Amino acid sequence: MHRDVTQQMGFLEYLSTGAAPAPAALPELLPANADRWSDAAAWPGGLPGRGDAITVAAGRTLVIDQDIDIGSLTVHGTVIVARRDATIRAGWIVVAGKGEFSAGTAEQPFRQALAITLCADSGIAPHRDLGSKFLAAVNGGSIDLHGEARTSWVPLGPSTAPGHDTVRLDQPVDWRRGERIAVASGADHAVIEEHTIAEVAADCLTVKLATPIQHRHHGRQATVRHVLPGSMAKAVLLSRNVVVEGCDASERELVGAYCLIAGGPGEVAGTLRQSVGRFSGVEFRRMGQFNRPGRYPLHWLDNGEATASSVVGCLVHRSYQRGIVTVGSRRVRISGNVVVKPYGHGYIVEAEDDSPQLVTTNLALRPRVARFADQGMRSFCEHRPRPFWIVPPGPRSTSH
Repeated sequence: MHRDVTQQMGFLEYLSTGAAPAPAALPELLPANADRWSDAAAWPGGLPGRGDAITVAAGRTLVIDQDIDIGSLTVHGTVIVARRDATIRAGWIVVAGKGEFSAGTAEQPFRQALAITLCADSGIAPHRDLGSKFLAAVNGGSIDLHGEARTSWVPLGPSTAPGHDTVRLDQPVDWRRGERIAVASGADHAVIEEHTIAEVAADCLTVKLATPIQHRHHGRQATVRHVLPGSMAKAVLLSRNVVVEGCDASERELVGAYCLIAGGPGEVAGTLRQSVGRFSGVEFRRMGQFNRPGRYPLHWLDNGEATASSVVGCLVHRSYQRGIVTVGSRRVRISGNVVVKPYGHGYIVEAEDDSPQLVTTNLALRPRVARFADQGMRSFCEHRPRPFWIVPPGPRSTSH
């Protein structure tokens, strides 16, 4: 049984999630006993390289302070990404048990450029249970990724017409010249176009685009009758400084990376060991593995009352299978996110009651028709994809 809230969206007030003024950066404080990746003394066999399988043992703290290109990373201890521009390339990353993997915190976000690229050609065999191209916290592990807080999306103010190269927004933004945005309107925001910002006016409301608008978009201040509020135009920021992505080859077979937060059995029979995923200001692109159950861009699985987990102000685009999914993981905080043109539903979320915050602060643009081979996945009716698909809590089907 499901509840389709697509129409309900149109009658609720939309709230944008903006960015508060950035707090002053604090000096980076690292544990005194931490090993640095760049320190040759930390690696008796020499610095790791392409194809190497690295395990961080329980009790060890490792700081990634340089670009790395390895086969895989298994974390039972603590891994911290130093506050510098960095790229991390691996076949897969798994954080297990009491392991922790972090870049920034919610209070002090990561302000540099970080790209975590997951690829099939890393020179390592697939994980026996999880396959390849994934970032996962399992059996109690935790992942914290926190990029800069940005204005995720805002409604358009006045309507705009084809040929105009300026849009005026309903609320101020922190967007910058050279960044990409999308302008979308209509039912399920199916009329969507992307543009590069040429200039942002001093009032932070007027945005000049590098190319003219191609379609008419009705803004929030439009004097148009019979236009549902949910179909009014939204402007969406299409980038973040922290990125989790599949490699370039993902596009060929619609097999991107995926991010999984999965609980497991506790040490005492009948108990649950929760895994935790906290994400803010993160961009997920080239994600999801088409026709492979459970491999979605961002997926919480079997974590029970998952109040410690959250996804706030994030972007999911170029998704090959759904967007943000929670199964057996209730009360994950989901706020201010945007899912752009996924195959299938934008959000699949368990909820015991109405979820007005989920509906009003999150956005999905033009979900696309998907015909999955797996019968369990097909039962979610994505031949008619919806921005939001709300299901009641219940026994989990492994095909979800």
